[in-house]
Amino acid sequence: MAEFIEVPLKRSSEVDLVRPFKALVQSRNGDSGKQENLDSAFAEFNTLRQAATNRNVEKQQSYIDVMVKYHDQLLMLESKFPPQDITIPFKWKDAFDKGSMFGGKPSLTITSLLWERCCVLFNIGALQSQIACTQSVHTDDGLKTASKLFQQSSGIFDHLKELFPAALGQNMPTPDIQKDTLAALSALMLAQGQEAFALKGINDKMKDATVAKLVSQTHELYSGAYKLMQKDQLRNIWDRDWLPRVSARSAFYGGVAQYYESCVCNREKRIGEEIARGQTAIDQLKTAQSRFTIESATMAKLCNTIIEKATAALATAKKDNDFIYHDRIPELDSLPPIPKAAIAKPIPVKGKLNEATRDLFEELAPASVQNAIQGYETRKAGLINSEIGQLREATQLLNGVLASLNLPAALEESQGQALPPSLKERATYVRTSGGIESIDRQLKELPDMLTRNDEILTETDRMLRDEKASDDQLRAQFGSKWTRATSDSLTEKFRTDLAKYRGIITNARTADNHVKSKYESVKNGIELLSLPEEQLAKRLPTESSSLSPVGPSADKLRELMSVVREIQREREVLEKEFVSKTVDIKAVFTNALDEGNIDEELLSSKILEQAYGPLQARALENLAKQKTVLEDIEEVGDGKALRSKLIEELATAGDTYQHIKKYFRKGVKVDSNLKQQLDALKSEVSDYVFKRKTEKEENLKGLTSSIAASQHGSPPNAPRYHEELKQPPPRPPPPAPTLKEQPPQQGFPPQQAYQPQPNPSSGQGFPGQYLGDRVPVAGPQVKKAKTI
Repeated sequence: MAEFIEVPLKRSSEVDLVRPFKALVQSRNGDSGKQENLDSAFAEFNTLRQAATNRNVEKQQSYIDVMVKYHDQLLMLESKFPPQDITIPFKWKDAFDKGSMFGGKPSLTITSLLWERCCVLFNIGALQSQIACTQSVHTDDGLKTASKLFQQSSGIFDHLKELFPAALGQNMPTPDIQKDTLAALSALMLAQGQEAFALKGINDKMKDATVAKLVSQTHELYSGAYKLMQKDQLRNIWDRDWLPRVSARSAFYGGVAQYYESCVCNREKRIGEEIARGQTAIDQLKTAQSRFTIESATMAKLCNTIIEKATAALATAKKDNDFIYHDRIPELDSLPPIPKAAIAKPIPVKGKLNEATRDLFEELAPASVQNAIQGYETRKAGLINSEIGQLREATQLLNGVLASLNLPAALEESQGQALPPSLKERATYVRTSGGIESIDRQLKELPDMLTRNDEILTETDRMLRDEKASDDQLRAQFGSKWTRATSDSLTEKFRTDLAKYRGIITNARTADNHVKSKYESVKNGIELLSLPEEQLAKRLPTESSSLSPVGPSADKLRELMSVVREIQREREVLEKEFVSKTVDIKAVFTNALDEGNIDEELLSSKILEQAYGPLQARALENLAKQKTVLEDIEEVGDGKALRSKLIEELATAGDTYQHIKKYFRKGVKVDSNLKQQLDALKSEVSDYVFKRKTEKEENLKGLTSSIAASQHGSPPNAPRYHEELKQPPPRPPPPAPTLKEQPPQQGFPPQQAYQPQPNPSSGQGFPGQYLGDRVPVAGPQVKKAKTI
């Protein structure tokens, strides 16, 4: 088995994909049926990631298939979400860094689907190289499989050179994904792919010329890879045996190419060239032999075999040349280069790695289609609001004219204290709905619900601000060493959502104040309608209406009121049809995208005209009919009495009461839904803050350990007295001779000659000691010391 070089895998931290994507889809799509299908798809997607980033990956094709499927799902999902909407922190570690005792591996965290896909694609190329290394080089199938996998791996690393910069953005890359690193890996994988063809040629004993071409191309690819791998910024990345192994292979295949080309020369009787190439082959093979490591035992054995063959062939050629041919042996530089056969080529990466991969998120439209749909929905909402607004304005005008004539109550009044049926119906509704007390109670509850939602929003905002402040502080403290993504780049969606919900709460407060104001204007009327029917009838004046409920005019008004009710019913139907009208706009824009371009404005205008044109025509007809009816009503009856005026006010109060009750019911539902959305946002922000805190602690640990390691440095110098102790003590001077035996040395006064020391206990000096300054006294003789 040839000892190929395999690329290590990148490692990733676990992340939850279900909750963030579920929240993201939920904020865009309210269809519960689709939401359930997407929840299931995201759960499968999350399981797929766990399998694709498993730490216990085996060198089998099935694991590549899992990674390919996850890669293709990421690719399809990228087009369906704008990059700024993705807030999932994908953390990947450097593939080549082995870590240290002071901290973990250098890593990089980016909230980008493209970044995640690039890292998965790197692992696909790495795993392909690992599986290729397990193939047998003694069989055709093994060599074919290995060569194909190496070519695929080379294409992936070459593709990543252009893909990673877009994924990194402003972030600094880890060493394994630098452009030079990826270029070196691509060249190395391609060299190994070509090597598989060269080994097949050697094993199958192909023609010498063919083998020489295959091997010569292998030598050139390994030489190129070695030059790329030797760059200063890359030398320390590789395992320590990579460069020697690549260098040995370069020299080995250079020698093998010269050997097989010398065999070609021998067959063609170019003996001088054969000898030159044979000698060069032996020299290069011996160089390779000296560079082969323990991991390359098989290659070293093959090298020895070829050296033996080349040595024998060279000896024969020299002998023949000396006795027969006498051919001149040329210099190697003067020889033509060996032809090359480039069989291995990088297999390019284009889009999906497996066209059969099923899109788990078929129901999600691409981002361009979603943008077009949003534009269409905006135009649609503008059209519907305009048409319904015109109808409602016309309804308000109609109600105003009828109220001014006290219609239809004037036609229903009876003599005395009896209540008109329409007023009686309104009073019954007010009483059964809780009367004025229920309105007062609900008005007090409104601020509480808004305050609760506002507190959730404020707490969520505080968490984001605290996290940002912490990140900014550490960024200012560590400077360029603090390499993780900034908080602003990760929280853009959160801040957008906060602003949106803040606006909703502000609008809700404005609407509440408007309702309160409206309630205050009709509060007295609602209070009257809350009374029992008998008491309400007594409160009405007994003055009869100025418009008689009987006679030709009354009959004509009743006919006109029947037309009014028909107009109102038709108007209600029109409003419902405007709101409920649906068009499969997604299919229209998707087809346009497949054709190459989406002209949203043109397509939206065309579709809106087809869908809502007939409804707009009916609305215009309804408005024209109302105009005619109002003209007829104003001709038949006008004026009102005090009783009619009060009935009109009570009718307005009853209608306002119904409107406020509907507002309360809708408001409670909206506030409840808003609370759920705010709770979901708070939970999402809390998860984000927790992940950022965990990442911060890991980064701090790594930085602190790095700083501590750098501060250890070299040990302090030993104290100077340690050095002094290492020196041997000076030898003592020899004893000086006595005065009688030898005169004092020249240059020394007599008093500096040797003097015996006094006895401390006697208090007197020795006999012969100098008792004066310069008066010597006789003393004992000092024996001359023996010379050693």
